[in-house]
Amino acid sequence: MRELSVFIDESGDFGEIKERPAYYLVTFVFHNQANDIEQRVLKLNESIRSSGFDVEYIHTGPVIRREDVFEEYSLEERRKLLYKMLNFVNNCPISYLTVVVDRKEATDKIALSGKLAKEINKSLREHIGFFSNFDKIIVYYDNGQVELSTILNAIFSIQFSNVEFRKAQPQKYRLLQAADFICSMELLKIKRIEKRLSKSEKNFFYKSQELKKTFLKSVEKKRLL
Repeated sequence: MRELSVFIDESGDFGEIKERPAYYLVTFVFHNQANDIEQRVLKLNESIRSSGFDVEYIHTGPVIRREDVFEEYSLEERRKLLYKMLNFVNNCPISYLTVVVDRKEATDKIALSGKLAKEINKSLREHIGFFSNFDKIIVYYDNGQVELSTILNAIFSIQFSNVEFRKAQPQKYRLLQAADFICSMELLKIKRIEKRLSKSEKNFFYKSQELKKTFLKSVEKKRLL
Protein backbone atom coordinates (compact mmCIF):
# COMPACT_ATOMS: atom_id res chain seq x y z
CA MET A 1 0.00 0.00 0.00
CA ARG A 2 1.34 3.42 -0.98
CA GLU A 3 1.11 5.60 2.12
CA LEU A 4 1.67 9.34 2.54
CA SER A 5 2.28 10.92 5.92
CA VAL A 6 1.40 14.60 6.34
CA PHE A 7 2.91 16.51 9.26
CA ILE A 8 1.35 19.87 10.08
CA ASP A 9 2.46 22.91 12.06
CA GLU A 10 1.13 26.45 12.27
CA SER A 11 2.31 29.95 13.15
CA GLY A 12 -0.19 32.47 14.47
CA ASP A 13 -3.48 32.15 16.31
CA PHE A 14 -7.17 32.88 15.96
CA GLY A 15 -7.21 35.59 18.61
CA GLU A 16 -7.27 39.34 18.35
CA ILE A 17 -4.52 40.89 16.24
CA LYS A 18 -2.03 42.46 18.63
CA GLU A 19 0.34 43.89 16.05
CA ARG A 20 0.34 44.63 12.36
CA PRO A 21 1.32 43.32 9.91
CA ALA A 22 0.31 39.84 11.04
CA TYR A 23 0.05 36.52 9.26
CA TYR A 24 -1.27 33.03 9.87
CA LEU A 25 0.76 30.23 8.32
CA VAL A 26 0.14 26.50 8.03
CA THR A 27 2.91 24.20 6.81
CA PHE A 28 2.31 20.68 5.47
CA VAL A 29 5.32 18.35 5.31
CA PHE A 30 4.84 15.30 3.08
CA HIS A 31 6.68 12.01 3.49
CA ASN A 32 6.23 9.01 1.21
CA GLN A 33 6.49 6.06 3.61
CA ALA A 34 8.25 4.07 0.90
CA ASN A 35 11.28 6.29 1.55
CA ASP A 36 12.75 5.12 4.84
CA ILE A 37 14.16 7.89 7.04
CA GLU A 38 14.94 5.84 10.15
CA GLN A 39 18.71 6.12 9.72
CA ARG A 40 18.48 9.87 9.20
CA VAL A 41 16.43 10.21 12.39
CA LEU A 42 18.90 8.07 14.32
CA LYS A 43 21.80 10.12 12.95
CA LEU A 44 20.10 13.36 14.06
CA ASN A 45 19.37 11.96 17.52
CA GLU A 46 22.97 10.80 17.95
CA SER A 47 24.33 14.13 16.70
CA ILE A 48 22.19 15.99 19.26
CA ARG A 49 23.30 13.73 22.12
CA SER A 50 26.99 13.75 21.18
CA SER A 51 26.95 17.56 21.09
CA GLY A 52 25.78 17.68 24.70
CA PHE A 53 22.19 18.77 24.16
CA ASP A 54 19.49 17.46 26.47
CA VAL A 55 16.45 18.30 24.34
CA GLU A 56 13.77 16.15 22.72
CA TYR A 57 12.19 18.87 20.62
CA ILE A 58 14.11 21.26 18.37
CA HIS A 59 11.50 24.02 18.62
CA THR A 60 12.74 26.62 16.15
CA GLY A 61 11.19 29.81 17.57
CA PRO A 62 12.37 29.22 21.16
CA VAL A 63 15.81 28.13 19.86
CA ILE A 64 16.20 31.48 18.12
CA ARG A 65 14.72 33.55 20.97
CA ARG A 66 16.53 31.61 23.72
CA GLU A 67 13.31 30.62 25.46
CA ASP A 68 12.11 27.64 27.53
CA VAL A 69 14.62 24.77 27.74
CA PHE A 70 16.96 26.57 25.32
CA GLU A 71 17.58 29.41 27.78
CA GLU A 72 20.57 27.58 29.23
CA TYR A 73 22.35 27.31 25.88
CA SER A 74 24.62 29.93 24.35
CA LEU A 75 24.09 31.54 20.98
CA GLU A 76 26.70 29.33 19.36
CA GLU A 77 25.15 26.20 20.85
CA ARG A 78 21.67 27.18 19.67
CA ARG A 79 22.97 27.98 16.18
CA LYS A 80 24.61 24.56 16.08
CA LEU A 81 21.31 22.94 17.07
CA LEU A 82 19.36 24.74 14.35
CA TYR A 83 21.95 23.79 11.76
CA LYS A 84 21.38 20.16 12.74
CA MET A 85 17.69 20.56 11.94
CA LEU A 86 18.51 22.32 8.66
CA ASN A 87 20.78 19.44 7.63
CA PHE A 88 18.11 16.92 8.60
CA VAL A 89 15.49 18.70 6.49
CA ASN A 90 17.90 19.04 3.55
CA ASN A 91 18.76 15.35 3.59
CA CYS A 92 15.28 13.94 4.16
CA PRO A 93 13.12 12.78 1.22
CA ILE A 94 10.31 15.18 2.08
CA SER A 95 8.44 18.03 0.43
CA TYR A 96 6.18 20.75 1.78
CA LEU A 97 3.54 23.36 1.14
CA THR A 98 2.85 26.46 3.21
CA VAL A 99 -0.41 28.39 3.18
CA VAL A 100 -0.23 32.04 4.25
CA VAL A 101 -3.16 34.24 5.24
CA ASP A 102 -2.66 37.97 5.71
CA ARG A 103 -4.61 38.98 8.80
CA LYS A 104 -5.56 42.23 7.06
CA GLU A 105 -7.94 40.04 5.09
CA ALA A 106 -9.12 38.08 8.13
CA THR A 107 -9.41 40.28 11.19
CA ASP A 108 -11.55 38.01 13.37
CA LYS A 109 -11.91 34.30 14.12
CA ILE A 110 -14.76 33.66 11.68
CA ALA A 111 -13.08 35.51 8.81
CA LEU A 112 -9.77 33.73 9.47
CA SER A 113 -11.43 30.31 9.54
CA GLY A 114 -13.14 30.97 6.22
CA LYS A 115 -10.05 32.39 4.51
CA LEU A 116 -7.82 29.63 5.84
CA ALA A 117 -10.19 26.88 4.74
CA LYS A 118 -10.39 28.40 1.26
CA GLU A 119 -6.61 28.70 0.88
CA ILE A 120 -5.86 25.21 2.21
CA ASN A 121 -8.52 23.68 -0.03
CA LYS A 122 -7.12 25.55 -3.03
CA SER A 123 -3.55 24.46 -2.31
CA LEU A 124 -4.48 20.79 -1.94
CA ARG A 125 -6.57 20.81 -5.11
CA GLU A 126 -3.71 22.35 -7.09
CA HIS A 127 -1.60 19.30 -6.19
CA ILE A 128 -4.30 16.65 -6.47
CA GLY A 129 -2.14 14.70 -8.91
CA PHE A 130 0.49 14.26 -6.21
CA PHE A 131 -2.01 12.97 -3.66
CA SER A 132 -3.61 10.59 -6.16
CA ASN A 133 -0.38 8.56 -6.13
CA PHE A 134 -1.19 7.24 -2.66
CA ASP A 135 -3.63 4.64 -1.36
CA LYS A 136 -3.71 6.09 2.15
CA ILE A 137 -3.02 9.49 3.71
CA ILE A 138 -2.23 9.84 7.41
CA VAL A 139 -2.39 13.34 8.86
CA TYR A 140 -0.34 14.15 11.97
CA TYR A 141 -1.19 17.27 13.98
CA ASP A 142 -0.85 18.04 17.68
CA ASN A 143 -4.37 19.55 17.83
CA GLY A 144 -2.79 22.66 19.30
CA GLN A 145 -5.52 24.91 17.90
CA VAL A 146 -9.06 23.60 17.87
CA GLU A 147 -10.13 25.87 15.02
CA LEU A 148 -7.35 24.62 12.76
CA SER A 149 -8.05 21.00 13.71
CA THR A 150 -11.67 21.45 12.66
CA ILE A 151 -10.66 22.98 9.32
CA LEU A 152 -8.09 20.25 8.61
CA ASN A 153 -10.50 17.42 9.43
CA ALA A 154 -13.21 18.91 7.23
CA ILE A 155 -11.03 19.63 4.20
CA PHE A 156 -9.01 16.42 4.18
CA SER A 157 -12.16 14.33 4.73
CA ILE A 158 -13.89 16.04 1.80
CA GLN A 159 -10.90 15.92 -0.53
CA PHE A 160 -9.78 12.36 0.22
CA SER A 161 -11.65 9.16 1.04
CA ASN A 162 -8.51 7.40 2.24
CA VAL A 163 -7.45 9.74 5.05
CA GLU A 164 -6.72 9.00 8.71
CA PHE A 165 -6.04 11.57 11.45
CA ARG A 166 -3.61 11.06 14.32
CA LYS A 167 -2.93 13.37 17.23
CA ALA A 168 0.84 13.52 17.58
CA GLN A 169 3.32 15.10 19.98
CA PRO A 170 6.20 16.99 18.36
CA GLN A 171 8.61 15.42 20.86
CA LYS A 172 7.97 12.02 19.27
CA TYR A 173 8.12 12.94 15.60
CA ARG A 174 11.12 14.62 14.02
CA LEU A 175 9.03 15.40 10.95
CA LEU A 176 6.62 17.44 13.08
CA GLN A 177 9.70 19.33 14.21
CA ALA A 178 10.69 19.69 10.56
CA ALA A 179 7.24 21.18 9.87
CA ASP A 180 7.77 23.62 12.74
CA PHE A 181 11.20 24.52 11.34
CA ILE A 182 9.92 25.10 7.80
CA CYS A 183 6.93 27.09 9.04
CA SER A 184 9.29 29.29 11.04
CA MET A 185 11.50 29.80 7.99
CA GLU A 186 8.50 30.80 5.88
CA LEU A 187 7.56 33.42 8.47
CA LEU A 188 11.15 34.66 8.65
CA LYS A 189 11.13 35.02 4.87
CA ILE A 190 8.13 37.35 5.11
CA LYS A 191 9.65 39.33 7.97
CA ARG A 192 12.96 39.66 6.13
CA ILE A 193 11.22 41.03 3.03
CA GLU A 194 9.27 43.47 5.17
CA LYS A 195 12.48 44.46 7.02
CA ARG A 196 11.06 43.72 10.46
CA LEU A 197 13.20 40.91 11.83
CA SER A 198 13.33 41.09 15.63
CA LYS A 199 16.50 41.84 17.55
CA SER A 200 16.86 38.19 18.60
CA GLU A 201 16.41 37.06 14.99
CA LYS A 202 19.03 39.50 13.75
CA ASN A 203 21.43 38.40 16.47
CA PHE A 204 20.87 34.71 15.77
CA PHE A 205 21.63 34.95 12.06
CA TYR A 206 24.92 36.81 11.91
CA LYS A 207 24.14 38.28 8.52
CA SER A 208 20.88 38.71 6.63
CA GLN A 209 22.53 36.83 3.76
CA GLU A 210 23.08 33.82 6.02
CA LEU A 211 19.35 33.60 6.65
CA LYS A 212 18.54 34.05 2.96
CA LYS A 213 21.19 31.88 1.30
CA THR A 214 21.85 29.19 3.89
CA PHE A 215 18.40 28.67 5.35
CA LEU A 216 15.63 30.11 3.18
CA LYS A 217 16.99 29.08 -0.22
CA SER A 218 17.76 25.51 0.84
CA VAL A 219 14.33 25.09 2.45
CA GLU A 220 12.67 26.47 -0.70
CA LYS A 221 14.12 23.54 -2.66
CA LYS A 222 11.84 21.21 -0.69
CA ARG A 223 8.65 22.99 -1.78
CA LEU A 224 6.18 20.71 -3.56
CA LEU A 225 6.01 21.77 -7.21
